[in-house]
Amino acid sequence: MRYNYFLIWGNGLRYKNQIIDEIRKDHNFQIIKILHHKPKNIKKLVHTIYSYDYAPFWHLKSKTEYLLKSAPDVEFIFVKNLNPQEDYVGKGDFRHIESQTVNLLKEAIRNKYNKRKDDRRTEEHVIHASDNQDQTDYILRYLGFNDGLRHITKEPNKLIKTKYYLGQFSNFRIKNVEIDKIFCRILTGTRDSFSTIIVPLEESPQFSCLSGKPEIYKKYIEDYSGGPLTEDYSIELFLNLSNNFTYLHTNHYDDYIIVERISEEKYCILDGLHRAAILNYQGQNMVIVAVVNE
Repeated sequence: MRYNYFLIWGNGLRYKNQIIDEIRKDHNFQIIKILHHKPKNIKKLVHTIYSYDYAPFWHLKSKTEYLLKSAPDVEFIFVKNLNPQEDYVGKGDFRHIESQTVNLLKEAIRNKYNKRKDDRRTEEHVIHASDNQDQTDYILRYLGFNDGLRHITKEPNKLIKTKYYLGQFSNFRIKNVEIDKIFCRILTGTRDSFSTIIVPLEESPQFSCLSGKPEIYKKYIEDYSGGPLTEDYSIELFLNLSNNFTYLHTNHYDDYIIVERISEEKYCILDGLHRAAILNYQGQNMVIVAVVNE
C-alpha cells in the first residue's frame, strides 16, 4: 500500500466530477483527501510540480506551455493506493520507481478528456499524477502541511477507528446516547469564506438527502468540496451506504460515531455525521458513540 496523488489541471476542471468518479470507481484506489488549490502564480506551481519529476525541466518546458494559459485553479486528489505495482522505469539518472496502477489510470483519463485534434489525443494533459510516495510527501509539504505524508496517515487514537483530520485524543468513553441529544456542525458561507453552525441532525443536508431532497445535499457538496469538505462525498456513495446499513457490524465493530460533549445534555459530532443521519432517519432512539476527552 502506498499514497499517491492525482492533480486535475485548470483545463480539466470542467470534467472534475467525471474524473473524480473515474478514480473512485477504480478499486485500486481509495480517495483520502480532495483539495482545491488556487496558486498565486500558475507558472510557479507548474515548476513545483515538475521539479520533483525525473526528467529535466528544460525537457518538459515546451510540453507544459499550455498550462500557463489554463485557469489558475487546480484540484488535488490524494489517494491510498491499495495495489501500487511499483517498478523501476527510465534509464541512467532518470531511472525511478513508478506505480503502474497510477500510470494506467492517468493515461486512461487523459485518453478520455485531453483535448483532441484531428480525432487524436493531444498532449495537453488534463491530469498529472505522482509516480511514488516521496512525491506525495513533497506536494503535501508544498501545500502547507508541514508534517507531509503524516498529515493523511496519522491516527488520532490507536484503539478505535479514527480519521486523520481529528485532533489527537487519548481518553474516550463508549456510551449510549439519546439520538435527539446529538447535534452536528454544518457549513455556511462560501468555500473561501465559511463558518459553521450547530444544528439538530434533522437540519443537516445529509438528513435532507434521505428525506427526499437530494438536491440540498448535492448543492452542499458542490459549494464546499475541495475547501472545508475534503473527504470524498457524493450522493451516490451516501445512498449506497444507507441501503441496508447496520451500525457497528462485524467488519466495522470499532467504527464509532465520535462526538464531544458541548453541554450537559448536548453532544456534537466530530466524525460520523452520515451514519448518524441514517440512524436518525431509521428511527433509532439510542446510539452508541465514543465521547472524546470525557
